[in-house]
Amino acid sequence: MRQNFLIKQLYLLYYGVKLFPFRKERFMRLDGERERGFVGIQIDGLSYPHLQQALDRGYLPNLERYLRRGHKLVEYQAGLPSTTPAAQSTIFYGRDHGIPAFRWYEKATDQVISCNNLDHVQLFRETLFEGETGVLAGGSSYSNILDGGAARSIFTVSSPHPQTLFGRLGGLRLLLIQLFSPLRTCRMFFATFFEFWANRKDEWYHRRRAKWRTREGLFPLIRIFCNVILRELQTFGVIADVYTGVPRIYTTYSGYDEIAHHFGPDSWPSLKNLQYIDRRIGEIIRAIDHVAGADYLLVILSDHGQTAGYPFENRFGATLGDAVSAFLQEKQTASVSSGRLEVSSTQIGLLQDELRASPKGWRQHLYRHTKNYIQSKIHDLVPETLKIDPEGGVVITYSSSLAHLYITGSPKRLSWKDVEEAQPLLLRFLQRHKGIGFVLTKGDSEDEVCIFHAGGRLDLKPGLNPKQTDREFLRPYGMPEYLVEELYRFGRGKLCGDLVLFGALDEEGIACFDDQVGGHGSVGGEQARPFLILPIGHPALEQEFHFGYEFLYWDIFRARVGDDDEEAEEKRRKHREQFQKRRIADLKHLLHD
Repeated sequence: MRQNFLIKQLYLLYYGVKLFPFRKERFMRLDGERERGFVGIQIDGLSYPHLQQALDRGYLPNLERYLRRGHKLVEYQAGLPSTTPAAQSTIFYGRDHGIPAFRWYEKATDQVISCNNLDHVQLFRETLFEGETGVLAGGSSYSNILDGGAARSIFTVSSPHPQTLFGRLGGLRLLLIQLFSPLRTCRMFFATFFEFWANRKDEWYHRRRAKWRTREGLFPLIRIFCNVILRELQTFGVIADVYTGVPRIYTTYSGYDEIAHHFGPDSWPSLKNLQYIDRRIGEIIRAIDHVAGADYLLVILSDHGQTAGYPFENRFGATLGDAVSAFLQEKQTASVSSGRLEVSSTQIGLLQDELRASPKGWRQHLYRHTKNYIQSKIHDLVPETLKIDPEGGVVITYSSSLAHLYITGSPKRLSWKDVEEAQPLLLRFLQRHKGIGFVLTKGDSEDEVCIFHAGGRLDLKPGLNPKQTDREFLRPYGMPEYLVEELYRFGRGKLCGDLVLFGALDEEGIACFDDQVGGHGSVGGEQARPFLILPIGHPALEQEFHFGYEFLYWDIFRARVGDDDEEAEEKRRKHREQFQKRRIADLKHLLHD
């Protein structure tokens, strides 16, 4: 006991000097009973099997010690789409918001939305989450897609209020942390060079041994930013918030996901990179153990995994957009063009109007001009993620192993019969393509969803339970009983394409419509098997099976900090319990069969 007391005092002295500028904020929060809160650490794209693989290889010593201290590692079933924006929308707000992919096209407004564009995410955040209070309200969001209503939103694509570029980069807070942490700042500087040469070595090794390869493009810069600069700065911020007692903290480490897309989720560069994330998590664990300014629950999780695959273009000789373009040109009905145009004129106008409405100042103008200039310069280095015909025809958005195809000219989503009328034989062409596992589309009525696959068509309606033989084509992608229900829910989304294309999964892996060898967003393989680490005895671990992301909000994060609106919470809780019971019944039925 005396030894533990001395260790705690040494840590208090160490962090007290290191985080001296924030002592007043800490003392203000500690003036009374310590507040209950949480720290959420998300390792983007890391599946349960690949985490186990890294643990077995000894790459994660801090997580291994943490598990031995009385914590449990479990896996759960990811929702659809298995992407960070869709996952965080539910984790932070408690319900599905119909985000269809990482990129999509809004027919009603003629907008192409991309979740790596700050302006796009800010626009749909204000639409989809209007009037909702996120679970991070009053807390901090570091390096996330969505902010969850956080008061402090740093390196986060969206924000609950307009921010300057300096504010998005952390503002005065992170600047002070760096000034008072010269050794860490120097380490970040030298690590940048080390990461560059490590990438050169990994590229050389990968090109000699891998069957499927991707173009390098901007990947070296993205890797350095995610695995050095962003990783260090977000760790700075989280530790400072833990020290001062910020009650709600959530951060995402995205380095593994980026490397896994490029080299593969089970590749040596991807798994070995987890060592550095493990070290930063170890620092956060020590801060929570010894100097926490609040009573924290630490939650370590991933939002989805990745399934090993291949670039669609490498195997079939053309991108998905080029393949569709060639087919349509042959039929002389419409064409799909590519090039510098990535947004329609309507979208540009709407974005400009939105930007003009935001606060004006020299910093905002400098930020916008700089961003636009950089985007124009790097456009040619970025792999194709979009095909669009600005005069009306077809718009295709790629999001790894998931793609949405839209027929323009109608503000509403078309049924498969409408698609057949607009583009004859297109659906049959996609249905039989070896790189496409199946195609999801709207049926004749609003509550009907149809799935076209190489062996035929499956119609899904409320109360209609398909025969086992009819859904057997889904077996390579997971549990058919669960997938049928999840595909039906997803297929009714208003923002989905007229045709939703799922990459085929076979002995070569999963087809990635982007230039990737590790994919997620659809179904099949490890992408649907994320992990969760909680203290042994946590109520959320009492349930045998976990599906989707709603339980993370209700049973873990919201349960930790409470909800002001008890009536709304009770209604949603009952809905969630019924939803979970139905899925568990389906799974037990499957296991019994």
